[in-house]
Amino acid sequence: MAESVEQALPAPRPEHLEVPTTADQLLTLRKAADLLGWTVPQYVLTAALDRAERDLYEQSTPAPPTLPAEALTPYTALLTPTS
Repeated sequence: MAESVEQALPAPRPEHLEVPTTADQLLTLRKAADLLGWTVPQYVLTAALDRAERDLYEQSTPAPPTLPAEALTPYTALLTPTS
């Protein structure tokens, strides 16, 4: 019986991301990661993904329609007290 082709394929390698930081920035990240019991890469990846998902959601949500001022005039007239 022939060998499976999948055995000959190399294992997928994870992608790497390098971010230059100052010593103070790295210290802040280490302190925050330590508070949660995480590594710095775990902390940074989680925070970056959270922000990315939020930005993608906000950009995919359509803005509410805006009405011209003259369209609001009848409603404003009803709310304006008369003397």
